[in-house]
Amino acid sequence: MLTRFALIVAIAVASRTEAQTPPTAAAAAPPPAPTTKVEAFRPAVGTVMTFGYNELGHIGYNISVDARELRDAHGLTARGVAVAVIESQYRTEQAFVDADELPELIRGIDALLAVKTNPTRYENFEVRYTTKGELEIIAYGSGDKISYAVRAGRVTTARSDVNEDGLRKLRAMFETANQLFSSQQTK
Repeated sequence: MLTRFALIVAIAVASRTEAQTPPTAAAAAPPPAPTTKVEAFRPAVGTVMTFGYNELGHIGYNISVDARELRDAHGLTARGVAVAVIESQYRTEQAFVDADELPELIRGIDALLAVKTNPTRYENFEVRYTTKGELEIIAYGSGDKISYAVRAGRVTTARSDVNEDGLRKLRAMFETANQLFSSQQTK
């Protein structure tokens, strides 16, 4: 009888202690390491940093692009573009593309614009171009209907669909940034 009583008391104490112990929060995962020079740019603490930018444009309300130059007091610089994609009022993500990656990105967009029919034997398809900073440009469809999308983000992503004119406008923004950065190198 005493052992049964001791067992009931032990269970009651254990369950009460468990109920009083607050749940431990799951440790937040550290952010991923930067993959672009623009994203990785960190001036030394206590120094002056200069941030210059040109707003290159918008595609509807969901995609915006700006050219950026970050420079510290010692002359270190990082140049590139930031692409913000708004998927909904609760989801906005950004991707960075370094200046030296722009020519290849422009060629990648040209390759996606050249897709006019399904390049596979399957009903549905996707053709993607992805940058180091996780900007993804996608041509997708079913049969001969081609659609395009832009996705940004490294941990969570935001996606916005665009038509062919929108993708051409995005390409023109990248071309403008590429020309801006090229002219700055010759100065």
